[in-house]
Amino acid sequence: MGVNLYGDDERTRATILASELEKIENSVLILDDVWRYIDIEKVGIPLKMNGIKLIITSRLKHVCQQMDCQPNNIITMDCLEYSEEGWELFLLKFGHHEFPPKIEEIAKSVIKKCNGLPLAINVMARTMKGKYDIHWWKHTFSKLKMEEEILTVLKRSYDYLTEKVLQKCFLHCALLPKLQSKRNLVIKVVESGMLNEKRSLEELIDEGFVIIDELIQHSLLLEDGDEDIEMHGLVRNMACHILNESRSCMVKCQQQWINIPDKREWTVDLEIVSLAGNIIKEIAEGTSPACPRLSTLILSSNRISHIPESFFTDMNALTVLDLSYNHFLTSLPNPLSNLKLLISLLLKGCSGLKYIPPLGELQALSKLDISGCSLHQVPLGLENLINLKWLDLSRNGNNITLPVLSCLTNMRYLDVRHCSNLKAEDMKGMRMLECFAGCFQKQDNYNNHVRQTLNNDYGPKTYYIHFKDDDSEDENSEDDYDSFMCEEDSEDDHDTYNMCEEFNRPRLLIEDCTELPYLLPRGLVDLRVYGNYQWEYLCAAVSYEEPPHLETIEIYNCTKLKRLFCLANACSACFGIQIQVADFHILDNETRRKNVFRHLTHFKISNCDEIEMLFTPELVSSLYQLESLKVWSCESMKEIFGDSPLQLEVKLPNLTTLSLGDLPELHTVCKQVLVCASQNALDIKYCPNLKERPTIVVQ
Repeated sequence: MGVNLYGDDERTRATILASELEKIENSVLILDDVWRYIDIEKVGIPLKMNGIKLIITSRLKHVCQQMDCQPNNIITMDCLEYSEEGWELFLLKFGHHEFPPKIEEIAKSVIKKCNGLPLAINVMARTMKGKYDIHWWKHTFSKLKMEEEILTVLKRSYDYLTEKVLQKCFLHCALLPKLQSKRNLVIKVVESGMLNEKRSLEELIDEGFVIIDELIQHSLLLEDGDEDIEMHGLVRNMACHILNESRSCMVKCQQQWINIPDKREWTVDLEIVSLAGNIIKEIAEGTSPACPRLSTLILSSNRISHIPESFFTDMNALTVLDLSYNHFLTSLPNPLSNLKLLISLLLKGCSGLKYIPPLGELQALSKLDISGCSLHQVPLGLENLINLKWLDLSRNGNNITLPVLSCLTNMRYLDVRHCSNLKAEDMKGMRMLECFAGCFQKQDNYNNHVRQTLNNDYGPKTYYIHFKDDDSEDENSEDDYDSFMCEEDSEDDHDTYNMCEEFNRPRLLIEDCTELPYLLPRGLVDLRVYGNYQWEYLCAAVSYEEPPHLETIEIYNCTKLKRLFCLANACSACFGIQIQVADFHILDNETRRKNVFRHLTHFKISNCDEIEMLFTPELVSSLYQLESLKVWSCESMKEIFGDSPLQLEVKLPNLTTLSLGDLPELHTVCKQVLVCASQNALDIKYCPNLKERPTIVVQ
């Protein structure tokens, strides 16, 4: 521009620059490689300039957002998606367009290893210029390493992570398989022990999400679709280089390894080993790596069927052992019991695992995940692990019997679904428990748990309780229920993350049972009733000492259910409804708080073939907050909202979804005008006797 920005005074320089820019029209001003927020007016760039466009380039998306770039004006430059694009860029920089076929094949393989990263392709083209001998290319392919220039440039993103915990978590992510769901990655960060565990589990999960988002913002992790997160191969190489500067590590994730690395690679100074995501099938008998300093060993997502007794002999410093998702693994070697420094033992999804040696000597153990296995009994000594904070024994499929857990008073996360012999007395001492999932098999035991724990201030605020009688035959009924009622969820409803995702959302699932009534916890949000063959009224089976805060009711396959609520004054569950029906609009706030259904936002009912009318006129006003109503496969259902000559409207001002399907006898949704939140709320599939759709008025 021919402008001299002289002097030390920032205001003077800004004034000169602003003055010169105002003289220029139809130009583009580029601020390249911006790493932090810049006050462009303070620098001397007017916000509104005639005919001048401002372009900012940065690796940090949040910098663009802080500088008020509009979302539709932010362009993300992804890695080259197709190998052909990478090859074209290479040829452009290499300056030669003809190779002998054999060299061209190897050269393309070399460029493929760059994973579409333009920086790496450019450096490789410059490095290989003038080299046409096939031996050079073969050597480059077999020994492809991180060039210093690439490392230096990529490492800047790591160096700009302002907090040490961000750097540590990034390096930990490099030890995991390339593609992870965001949910799973957050849990892995929390499991790593790098966060301040003196805080609540909810706070740790929140921080985990923030950390993953920050790594994405710094382009160190990449979003692949809505949920999946991946790390670029060269970024992983950079992370391993950093790890090796301070700690000796061996990271070979998703490299199609069939056998574990040769004994020579298991050096005595190794501290971290990750072989996750390969296809390792066996560990040869007698294998015993001499790694006395090894603290982290990740062998997850392989096909290991057997681990020899000698394998852990010289790994006494091990603190983290992850063998998750080795489906062919049936047992663990007995020397595992000698790893007395072990803090985290992860065996999730080892679907063939039937035997785990005694764990009572592992007094340092803080996290134990044995979910989705095939255990016939819990490991011996489990009740002695007094430092255990996280225990997941769910989905073992054999209804294993729990030992007495009353000594595990440090527990913060406990999932013992599909385990029997759960005692209310055991839970009473777990005053630090934040997340709990379990199955009770005695009505008194369940009701005692509600009174002693859930209705006290120290009880867990997040829980998923499953109740069924002792003689229930269907061990997988809970899975069937969740897959039917939560079919829109992308993840298994039992996944650890899901219970941690929705903190302060207590759930209760009740199956077929005879004894009545069941005490609803005061903070209950989500009530589910599945496969009940006894109840004629929902309200007859439940009671409460303080009204719960129900937001969701889901009912599936209750064959004798004739009506939802009896509306009798003597019924504790219906008493609040009776009060509200009297005159909803003039009630004071205290009276409204007594209504158990005033928070209800979602209602699902399916396969209940005795019900003819879903909601009587008296119930409609108590569903004032309802947002979603789904009614499916109820053979006798004739009417959704009962007719009342005193009401001209069915008023549900928050309703956005009314889904009706497979209701062969349905003839009326409602005879009155339906007042709701959306003109497109109604969705009807296979209701052959429905003669007329209701008139809908948007609130």
